[in-house]
Amino acid sequence: MKPRRIIALSLAASLALNVALAAAIFLSPKKIAPPGPAAVAAPSAAETSAPAAPLATSAPPARWLRWDQIAADDLKLYRDNLRAIGCPELTVQEIIRAVINEDFGARRRTLLAPVEDRYWDLVLRGGLHRRQQLPQTEWGRALTALAGERQQLISDVLGQEALASEADRQARRAELEQQRAWLPAEKRGPLADLEARHQAQLADWSASLSQHPDRPPTPLDENRLQQIQMEFDAAEKQLLTPAERAELKLRESGTAGWAASLPGFNPTEDEWRTLTQLRAQFEESQNALGSPDLTAEELAARQTELQANFDDAVKSALAPDRLAQFQLANDAAYQSLHAVAQRYGLADAVVNQGLDVQQTAQNMAGQVRTSASLLPEDQQATLNRIQRETSQTLSEILGPDVFATYQEYGGDWIAGLVQTNQN
Repeated sequence: MKPRRIIALSLAASLALNVALAAAIFLSPKKIAPPGPAAVAAPSAAETSAPAAPLATSAPPARWLRWDQIAADDLKLYRDNLRAIGCPELTVQEIIRAVINEDFGARRRTLLAPVEDRYWDLVLRGGLHRRQQLPQTEWGRALTALAGERQQLISDVLGQEALASEADRQARRAELEQQRAWLPAEKRGPLADLEARHQAQLADWSASLSQHPDRPPTPLDENRLQQIQMEFDAAEKQLLTPAERAELKLRESGTAGWAASLPGFNPTEDEWRTLTQLRAQFEESQNALGSPDLTAEELAARQTELQANFDDAVKSALAPDRLAQFQLANDAAYQSLHAVAQRYGLADAVVNQGLDVQQTAQNMAGQVRTSASLLPEDQQATLNRIQRETSQTLSEILGPDVFATYQEYGGDWIAGLVQTNQN
């Protein structure tokens, strides 16, 4: 535990709360004893019979509290100490949450460390499950159990209401109402209630695993999880029509937000539906590749085949001009330049001009590097000239300030123009 750093971060979130806490600590006459024996032995009879000392004419100097007198490994004692000095309840919760998050964050990183190198492979093989499901892997179950243990600790120390305030629940409900305006009004509330009960059941299941952190889930635990999911699916089918369930799955799938990551491409509703369905099918096919019988070479070949099939399907789904925009939006060079230009409010036409300059410069540099008629020193001089002229042209197109930002955050290729094949 690092109480000084945690408290500093927590109190910085609210200046008003900080002032109130400081006033409570340093100005209030009420003091708190440091952790340890709080009571002082009563004076003996001899001591009470001694002449009384003269009364002081001024107040005794204030006792300055140290954080190590307030912080405690026992979080309930820590909470009580904070409340005793008049710390506002919101700040109490922020401090205790910070301590809990630091501990559980370290434990979560420890769990993830062995699978970090295989994370995306696990994603592609279906190791992660999406909406209304839990990771069905050993490390996924461990993370779920850890999350349940964290929630239980927050509830034990700060109360159940600290997990999600009524305001948070209402805000989430209002957000869902807005997102699901396409659903009949009489179904939105019941669906939100159904999902809330389902999440509560999953949280209870996760908390039950945290009671036995040293053993993996038993077959009974697994059956209970499957039963929870089956009950939710059955209730959702009873509430929604098949078409409504399909629409809900499409709108809230893991692939639904793909357009947000493609700058400069704004799909129509028909384009969005078509490409979202193609992406969902593509990901389902990738997840189906998780067979242990496949070698690494076979898996790579199947993934390449699936990618080619997806690309062909996209080409068939989009008109030629729309396909060109879609492919451009997927280009990493375009994305970097577009992000900087958008930050400064530049038009898309400026981005296209800058991208043309990049492609021309890189093509010219490539020809110079492969030219057999140029001596090495001539190659280097030509590449240096290409870099200077490219930088000058981009600065004129983007403006000096925008170009400086682009060089820092997306212009690594400019520095690479001077590299020869011998570098």
